[in-house]
Amino acid sequence: MSQQYEVCVFGAGPAGVATALRLADLGLSVVACDRRSDKHAWGGESFTGAIREPLLALGLWDDFLAAGHVAGYEQRTMWGEVGVADSLFNPHGATWHVDRGRFDKDLRMALRRSAVSIVGYSSLDVLRRDGGLWRIGLDQRPEILASYVVDATGRARAVARALGVRPRIYDRLVALTAQVPRNRAFDRTMIIQSMANGWWYAAPVPRGHVLAYFTDSDLAPREWTRRMRMFAANSVFTEVPEGDGWLSVGDACAAHDPLCGWGVHRALDNGRRAAEAVCAYIRNADASKLALYGRHCRDQFDAYLEGLSERYSYERRWREFEFWRRRLRVPAVPSNKTEPANEIEHAIAAAS
Repeated sequence: MSQQYEVCVFGAGPAGVATALRLADLGLSVVACDRRSDKHAWGGESFTGAIREPLLALGLWDDFLAAGHVAGYEQRTMWGEVGVADSLFNPHGATWHVDRGRFDKDLRMALRRSAVSIVGYSSLDVLRRDGGLWRIGLDQRPEILASYVVDATGRARAVARALGVRPRIYDRLVALTAQVPRNRAFDRTMIIQSMANGWWYAAPVPRGHVLAYFTDSDLAPREWTRRMRMFAANSVFTEVPEGDGWLSVGDACAAHDPLCGWGVHRALDNGRRAAEAVCAYIRNADASKLALYGRHCRDQFDAYLEGLSERYSYERRWREFEFWRRRLRVPAVPSNKTEPANEIEHAIAAAS
């Protein structure tokens, strides 16, 4: 027998959990569809101290503090010039170097403690709109019915792909990652250093140090791809047609170059914004907040692209190398002639 909900949220990462929890707080019936996957997060990630605000709003800050993530007090950079930044002068406080697997697990645990129904699945077999309802078929089981659908499936963009909505793709950036034993000399320090065809990131995490080399998929050293794990890290934006009964949040909407450091913060914050817009639409037939949400995401991403171009422009030593030539073009424009995402997916598959 079909089960009916007001909202179906696909994905249980930061954006999906934030959206689903806020929808439940607003009194809507919600189901979260969490796709089982053998893929894991790339091990480590750094959040600015501003992450406290959205986690507090979602009631998740205490869980975050109890998880054993590493508070970082120093950032060393060699990006155009050598620099050292101390968190004592940061109004948001320490940077948090996070075990991303533990962070995502805690988010799912919070979802399980909530009033949100959770359905695990392997394949999305049916997704079609029938009048005012979505019909959703998962793993050949009875259909789920929902008035509204949220795509929070990250870079997979499962809902957008199923509905034939193509993203705007701006570059081919990938991360080659590895975990190494903890270096006590850099126990609370994040390091960022530019190189001829990319840049390095190193930071402490609870189980050691995470290293990541960022470059373009076609520039990645072949011998490194055999020894390190590869993940997509490029800038992507998905424009959702207004009035179609669905929207996207988090990386499914706007995926960021990790250099910006705000991806998870924006996923949590925009998930809450999206939930409030969807609630207004379902309860009061008020589509104005949906329009505002879409405009907010577009404006935010445009500002991000400008800031990203500016950040890359600080490094001039490597301007003759292809990686930097691509990023010193201003303004950044999406690729319309090719599909770099497919190239990235193929490169990642070949390295797996």
